[in-house]
Amino acid sequence: MTTIHISLPDQLVHDAKELGLLDSATLAELLQNEIRRRTFTEILAISRHLATESEPAQDPEPPPRRR
Repeated sequence: MTTIHISLPDQLVHDAKELGLLDSATLAELLQNEIRRRTFTEILAISRHLATESEPAQDPEPPPRRR
C-alpha cells in the first residue's frame, strides 16, 4: 500500500469530510470509478474514430440526365 499526501482547498476538504469521502476505501473507489470512466470515454472515442474511417466513401449523386 502507498501513502500519498495531497493539498486541497480548505472548503473542499470540509465538504468531503462531512460526506465521509476522505477515508481510504472511499477515495480508492472514487479513483477506480474515474479511471473506468476515462478509459471507457477513450475507448468510445477510438471506436467512433475507427467507425468513421471504415465507412466506405459515398459516391456523389450523378447529374440529372438531359433529354
